[in-house]
Amino acid sequence: MRTGGRKRFGTTVLAALAVAAFAVAGCGGSSGSDDSKDASAQKPGCTAKVETVQSGYLSVASYPYPPYADAEGDKLTGAEGEILTKIADKLCLKIRVVRGTAASMIPDIQTGRADTTLGDWYRTAERAKVVRLGAPEFKDINAIVSKSGIKNYQDLKGKTVGSVLGFLWVSDLQKLVGSSNVKLYQTEQAVYADLAAGRIDALVDTLAAAKQQLKQTAVAGATVEIPPNDPSAGSSLLPGQGQFPVNLKNEELGKAMDKALEELRQSGDVRKALVKNGFPAGAAEPGPPTLLGG
Repeated sequence: MRTGGRKRFGTTVLAALAVAAFAVAGCGGSSGSDDSKDASAQKPGCTAKVETVQSGYLSVASYPYPPYADAEGDKLTGAEGEILTKIADKLCLKIRVVRGTAASMIPDIQTGRADTTLGDWYRTAERAKVVRLGAPEFKDINAIVSKSGIKNYQDLKGKTVGSVLGFLWVSDLQKLVGSSNVKLYQTEQAVYADLAAGRIDALVDTLAAAKQQLKQTAVAGATVEIPPNDPSAGSSLLPGQGQFPVNLKNEELGKAMDKALEELRQSGDVRKALVKNGFPAGAAEPGPPTLLGG
């Protein structure tokens, strides 16, 4: 949902960001955890069988975006944080958090600063060129937030609709209601604030993010509705699939993580983590892998 990630469709200026991220790491800059940890550390009674950036650890590039992901020290939180922690347990790895901004997450993987990242990174054809995409973790479900109880995409016609710049459904909204009726924002906080102030009539977000944002930015009388699938909104017919990407050169780690994820899906742990963090149960069944923009 950020530049190059989450709800956002594409990846922007990745090569430049990768060089910048590498330069920062090479100059001793650090936004992650203490790198002085014993590189041979393993979880008690368990031996890691996959190669990672730091032996014995799964280094996770992280930025705050609840309810998908966040971190407290080296403890991952949010739905994806809980799932990834369980994956690391299955691989006999400890979590090492590498903090940064949304724009640095994919470059951190490309440059070998981190093994993977989390925070609603969609499977896209563009992203598949620069990182190894993981198996679908969940599917995002769209929601319309308004004060008038709008329940479907067609009823957005004639309304002023807000969204964050670059989100997956922006082009659909612009075609449906007209570009002049779509207001784009840099942050989700800003779009919810304008809904509260009455400067827009509605906004489109994912269901989980909408619930979280309304806790942070109160909007009196707001309703959150899951609209029916509509050909006018392509993202409702082909929703984004979250996943855990890894470096293109570490296929072994990617396969091991995919296998662990499937085991967690079969055990019900994926569903539990998602529901606990405000996702609908159906999000745990993302379907076959898809590539947006492919």
